[in-house]
Amino acid sequence: MITAFRPGPDRERPEELLGHACALVRLCGRDSAIAAVFLALVLVGTVSRLASGLPGVVALALLPVLAGSFAVSAGYAVRSRRTLLSVLGEVRGRTGAPVDPGVPWTPFGAAAALDARVRDTELRRLLAAAHRGGELSWLAVAWSAATGVLFLFWWLATAVTGG
Repeated sequence: MITAFRPGPDRERPEELLGHACALVRLCGRDSAIAAVFLALVLVGTVSRLASGLPGVVALALLPVLAGSFAVSAGYAVRSRRTLLSVLGEVRGRTGAPVDPGVPWTPFGAAAALDARVRDTELRRLLAAAHRGGELSWLAVAWSAATGVLFLFWWLATAVTGG
């Protein structure tokens, strides 16, 4: 897992910057998938428990806490995805070119290939967004794990209160 990559001035090749960004984006996708599985299990368990009858007062009082934790985790996963998509769109919009520096064609509507300085700046922006997306997706996983624990407590509360 890549946790911290701080590129120095002009020491990295564009391929390295893009490689780090791509690795982080893959990790974001994996983390979001893990969070989605946790949240789906909690949702199915909660709905099936509520479908079998209303739980006791204590369990009903804990339900908003569970729902809040669920919402926070889902929000982080969505923010991670939106962050990555918006920055990728901005990079493509500003350059008019594919993000991959190894692609041989020139930007659309331009007669020359993308300037190396502009390309490196945009790749660094993409890398920064990948770091932010990775942080948000990791928070989604952490909150989904907390949601799973809260679900277990809620389930126990429904069993204890006779629901």
